[in-house]
Amino acid sequence: MQAVVNSNISANSELDSNPKRTLHMLIQNEDSKYFSKFKEELLNANLVNGLTGWRNSDLTPDTRVIGDTEDDFDSVELAKGCENLKKINVATGRYFTDADFRKENATGSKSKPFLMILGSEFANNQNLKVGDSYHDVNDKYYKVVGILEPNSKWFYQTVSEGMIMVIDNAVMVAYVNDSENPIMHYYSILNDNVNSDDAIYKINKIAKKYNIVVEAKTISTELNETYSESVSQDISWVIFSLIILVFVTIGTSILIVSHMYMRKNEIGIRMACGYSFKKVLLLLWGEFLVVSILAFLSALLIAYISCSGGKEIIYSAYYFSSFHLSYGIVLIGIGIFLLMCIPSLLVLVFKLRKVQPKDLIGGK
Repeated sequence: MQAVVNSNISANSELDSNPKRTLHMLIQNEDSKYFSKFKEELLNANLVNGLTGWRNSDLTPDTRVIGDTEDDFDSVELAKGCENLKKINVATGRYFTDADFRKENATGSKSKPFLMILGSEFANNQNLKVGDSYHDVNDKYYKVVGILEPNSKWFYQTVSEGMIMVIDNAVMVAYVNDSENPIMHYYSILNDNVNSDDAIYKINKIAKKYNIVVEAKTISTELNETYSESVSQDISWVIFSLIILVFVTIGTSILIVSHMYMRKNEIGIRMACGYSFKKVLLLLWGEFLVVSILAFLSALLIAYISCSGGKEIIYSAYYFSSFHLSYGIVLIGIGIFLLMCIPSLLVLVFKLRKVQPKDLIGGK
């Protein structure tokens, strides 16, 4: 279930721009000498507001600078305009400025370091603050300009994949154009009064002019495709699960009625001693619901453990993958649980109304 509804939960909840008005462009040859011309004409065509993206990577610290840390840690290199897709809240310091993304201002040298914003845990663990310098094993220098608020998140790879990166123990770096390490996934927000289909047609036309391979779709289209693909892949398992649930519901109804008849003497004595029909019913309902709730919680715990809490560790950061127990899925599970209980409870009422104390106590 989580895989099916993942795109509607993760991506939409984290994205701040309108999915129907945000284009995702997969560009496979950004290192082409014509890419800059393609980008310039695209922005001058008054179709989109900017062209942005990001690249996930890792950094290896220089142990002479940062404690005894030797492991790589996650970083996400943000291009100019990423903050339009998703808000980036800086607790201390500042966010990147336009000048921070220019190659002439950031070369990785000691005098012109790359600028980065630290996750809250990373800054605390490494005892770094705004203004500090950072040196990696590749002899590249970085300068801290900001520290993020706790529980800050970003997208891992693409938006439609729905994998959310928690960057408390990672860093954000201002991406400077680099033909050796290009960004393949670009995002643009459509200008007002620009139709998405017309924009995609014109983008493809400009790309063809400069021999650029590009695949452009709105994020909403991609999310719908992801949803349909998940449904088609899992539909057989869903049908099988529904059949199992129906049989379980029928079996539970038979079991609770059998349980009632096994205790007919006890129930008859209780009713003969003054127990009302309602009190007997509540007694049996309570026992049934206690067992059912314990079973549901056990299943929930097993699901949580099998999904590792929905967290996947990569280097220093963790991610919420497609298969995690979101609040939405838990609520769906509760709904299914209640639907399974209702038939059993109704059957119990129906059968209990038909019996009399003398029948229960004396038998035939």
